[in-house]
Amino acid sequence: MNKMDRRDQYKNSSVKVSSKRDKRRDQEVELRKEKREKLFSLKRIRFSEDADSDCDVEDYTASQVKELARAIQKSDKNNLNNLKILRKAFSQGSEMIGAFLKEDNSLRALVGHLTCNNAEFQLEAAWCITNLATGVHEDTLKVLKASAAYLITYLSGQNIQLQDQCAWALGNFSGDSQECRDILRAQGIVVPMVNLLKCPVSTVVQSAAFALSNLARGEQVVAEEMIHAGIAPLILNLLSPGKHTIDVAGEVAWVLSYLTAKPDCVPVFVSGGIISVLVSFLNSLAQESPHKSQVVTPMLRSLGNVVSGPDEYGSLAMQSGELVIAMALYLQSSHRHIKKECLWVLSNLTAGLAQHVDMLIQAGILPLIIDLMSTSFDIKKEASICVCNISYHGPKYLKAVLELNAMNAFINFLKSPDHDTVITGLQFVEMALRNVSAAKEMFEMSEGISCLEALEYSCNGTVAQYANELLDTYFMSEGETDGAQQTVPVLKT
Repeated sequence: MNKMDRRDQYKNSSVKVSSKRDKRRDQEVELRKEKREKLFSLKRIRFSEDADSDCDVEDYTASQVKELARAIQKSDKNNLNNLKILRKAFSQGSEMIGAFLKEDNSLRALVGHLTCNNAEFQLEAAWCITNLATGVHEDTLKVLKASAAYLITYLSGQNIQLQDQCAWALGNFSGDSQECRDILRAQGIVVPMVNLLKCPVSTVVQSAAFALSNLARGEQVVAEEMIHAGIAPLILNLLSPGKHTIDVAGEVAWVLSYLTAKPDCVPVFVSGGIISVLVSFLNSLAQESPHKSQVVTPMLRSLGNVVSGPDEYGSLAMQSGELVIAMALYLQSSHRHIKKECLWVLSNLTAGLAQHVDMLIQAGILPLIIDLMSTSFDIKKEASICVCNISYHGPKYLKAVLELNAMNAFINFLKSPDHDTVITGLQFVEMALRNVSAAKEMFEMSEGISCLEALEYSCNGTVAQYANELLDTYFMSEGETDGAQQTVPVLKT
């Protein structure tokens, strides 16, 4: 049986490997959105660089905001200060934002200050808009429609501070919803925002990357526009080790993670050498302690996306030997996000060529993976996929896994309240019993039979069916079977 047939049989005999990988990539992208939001908010309030100047931020009231909203509509010598107070008040949250927008003509006045000829007023107005864009969707959409076209125009201007602030504001709009991203795309945001990645000022690059990562979360057409705008070589340059700060690399890596989640974009990055860039950077960061989660996490995710493609991508990642060393260190990281993303990379590598698995085993990574099967739910789920992928390469690999007490880990899966987890456990048990003679004794000694018997009456029909078939095939006496040959179908995910 060739590699493709073997992989198809293990995961889904009716679906080709490429489509299976695409489906898994899509599922992982969705599952990781929530985590990404926890790590880096999709909307970011901008506070003053001088922390002391914002120490009174909690003191503003809705009445004060309304009074300021009326004040900025007049020719008042204090308006610059009024704008500064407003953007601080907006950082308190939706209540203050709503109070401002409910005041007649307040938004029109703010946009007027944004479009005036005074650079200080423009900057403060853009800052106000940045924080206004962190409100609820209805308010954000209202502010976007009134100001986004001007903000996009200023991206191509000469005022570096204003470019930075406008990029940040547009990043908040982009993080709000697909509706907002569609409007921004129609207004021509992609090209000038991509061009900001060329800016020599790191804060501007970070703000632009923040906006681009939120834009790239959207539909394929936006990603294609970014590719056509020349984003690939810019990202490659910005991620070259030693050229830029960790903060810049982290923001840019998030952009890459969303672009590589779209399969059509991956070949452009691979042809530019992104695999060696990521491997080199990851290996460098792996030597540091503690690990820098804000940059390692998106880099691992990007690499996992890339190696979920053709096997030659995985071979390119493995060829220097640096990745194997880095993976061993990341599996032992104190950051759970890093461990999970590392397993995401390994699950795609182990679904590839046997030589990839051999390299990982020789590096001592297999025990580390199996140890993670007794940790938190999401991590042990990813670890189990790695173990199953390794095992399916043949009896030699399956025996290596069993020798590390993997059977106990999968028997514990049978006790899970989550049906998908139980099916994964049943899948491994069936494979072990079918291919390794010693597996039956291991299963019995670990009280696996009682677990199967408990699953016979599961409310989930698939679980109950497989539990019964495993019992009938491998643990029923000859008299009970009446000589009938039972066939256990390969479990599908």
